[in-house]
Amino acid sequence: MTRAATRSAWGTWIGFESCPALPGRIVEGFTGPWIRLEDVPVPASSVNAADAGAEAALTSRTPGGTGAMGAAGAGSGAYGTAPAPAEPGAYGCVVLAARSPADLRRAVPLRGLLPAATRVRIAVADVPPWAAQPLPAAGPGTCWRHLTELRITRRKRGWHLDAAFTEPVPAGDVVAHVAHGLFGGCEAATPVAGLEGGGTAGWRPGDPNVTLSPPGGPVPDRRDAPGCDLLLRTGEPSPAPTPYGGAPVADRPAGADGAARVPQQRRGPVAGPSCDGPLTGGPVVAGAVTDGLFPPVDEAVVNPIGFRRHPTRETARLAAHRDGFVVTHGADRLVRLPPCGRVTDVDVARLRDVRAIEVPVIDGRADEVARIVAALSAAGIPVLAAPDPARDRALGPALAAALAAVTAEALASDLRREELSIRLRRAALGEHGVAARWRRLALAAGLPVPPRPRVSILLCTRRPDMVPFAVAQMERQRGVTAELIIGLHGFTTREAAIPRTRLPVTVVEASAATPFGEVLNRMAAAASGSYLAKVDDDDWYGPDHLADLLLARHYSGADLVGAAAEFVYLEPLDVTIRRRIGTERFAPLVAGGTMLVTRAAFEAAGGFRPLARTVDGQLLEAVEAAGGRIYRTHGLGYMLRRRSAYGHTWRRPVQSFLASYQEQWRGLVFNELMEDGARWRAEVRT
Repeated sequence: MTRAATRSAWGTWIGFESCPALPGRIVEGFTGPWIRLEDVPVPASSVNAADAGAEAALTSRTPGGTGAMGAAGAGSGAYGTAPAPAEPGAYGCVVLAARSPADLRRAVPLRGLLPAATRVRIAVADVPPWAAQPLPAAGPGTCWRHLTELRITRRKRGWHLDAAFTEPVPAGDVVAHVAHGLFGGCEAATPVAGLEGGGTAGWRPGDPNVTLSPPGGPVPDRRDAPGCDLLLRTGEPSPAPTPYGGAPVADRPAGADGAARVPQQRRGPVAGPSCDGPLTGGPVVAGAVTDGLFPPVDEAVVNPIGFRRHPTRETARLAAHRDGFVVTHGADRLVRLPPCGRVTDVDVARLRDVRAIEVPVIDGRADEVARIVAALSAAGIPVLAAPDPARDRALGPALAAALAAVTAEALASDLRREELSIRLRRAALGEHGVAARWRRLALAAGLPVPPRPRVSILLCTRRPDMVPFAVAQMERQRGVTAELIIGLHGFTTREAAIPRTRLPVTVVEASAATPFGEVLNRMAAAASGSYLAKVDDDDWYGPDHLADLLLARHYSGADLVGAAAEFVYLEPLDVTIRRRIGTERFAPLVAGGTMLVTRAAFEAAGGFRPLARTVDGQLLEAVEAAGGRIYRTHGLGYMLRRRSAYGHTWRRPVQSFLASYQEQWRGLVFNELMEDGARWRAEVRT
């Protein structure tokens, strides 16, 4: 049954700037009219927009709304401006069309702009091969208790979700829960952000805890508190700072896709009043910060997941196009990017097979090119960039230095290419990731930020002679806040020389008869960190080993992350091999000496089993059984040392490692990311 579009159906899209007619072709039964989600006006309200939508949903219902799985309703067929849901009340159906999962995450902070409805349809046009199905993670809100029917279907390269409810529910809550199901829980970001208008959604993708305000204010209250700690504005900053109270406000001039634009002479910290008049919702201090001229990279979707070690295509090339940018490989056009330079997970998937992307100097587009380069680097796609001072200023010194090290000669080697990829992704995510960018914004605005989470390193050993070596491996870790929990299994501190270290150290002693798993549990009980990292006493670790695990944990959202045991030194044979192991993917197995698990997941899994052997594999199975996810990152920061099988709890014969390898070297050979390899070669005795 077809109903009028004015009150029975309302459609919006996000991510289709280059093809606004496409939503009408991918959403069956709804021809329009459509409105771009970022163009929906933010209602001026004294309460949070999302809360207002929820209240309206519970107090009003559209007469004659569509039934479960009924027709969405036909509109006029126009692709112009549709009526915005500014008035209270509910629709029969709300339709959201997103080009990619990345665009769906950009819709989450705008959830308050979506009206309530008895039916919610979400169409994601294209997804990368590694993306999961859009199964919603039902929250404690009221919407799912009214659910009567839910359909999730595969449509060509994307997915469609169709949910029907007995009562009108906030469509924005459904969108947020679907995004949560796709990418896992959204970690609470610091600071609590305010966004002025929908055009700033790209600065806080996937965050349902933002507060929207109309241009010029007011910023609505949130339960008798200021609506945000830091407000991102789209208006021109005032030349002089004007303190106005407690919660800072970041003023940024508008650009394409909400990109912050600051006149060249105004680079550096600047400040200005939040709006022309006083803001409601609590006192506000003006404070604009201009580090980073383009929106941050959403690490949940643009990241190294799916990295391919052996590309099948040679170098592609970025070029300007009348509709933005294109990446071509010979006569093939691989991706088309919008004028603002936004890169999505779907674009990354189509570029995975190229060895690198050559980026020339494009006059007048330095900021947009910088945004593209930052995203490609964050995804681990090597970039071969021509020198461009304007672009490099926008990228920052760390990423610019990593780019300068990329050469065509180095990219010819698959191993060297992966080393460069890892350096690029570290710099890009550390400089331009959402969490890193907002942390710097908060610090520049004078806001206190919580300390970085501590990693508790669990080092258990039966060999007193290996303690100095193992402590030295952890001493060299950088970029993390860590403590060291040393478990002496079968001997005491009087029998072991524990060297002095800058790390806080706690020693746990246990008798030789105590099962290995029980010793580890005692060590975990003595630890104070938010993360537990298990390490072995005789393996080698690069200086960024723990930092890389934390980074992988952040962009994957996994409960347990670990490296692959790719590089193995077979000590009896004096041979180093590289095994064939897939990395940068969700997988049930990681190297036991590299596991990093959240405290919550560790406790949910029941900790280590009190066994003498196989405790690593048992923990991996328990994490999965408890509903956790496991992610395996690269193995270039870890070297497994293999002696005789009887010297390890993992009793795999040395010869079995030779059955499957892709490279081998005579002697102990480290890749460049291990650093200081020569220092350790002298200590190997064969």
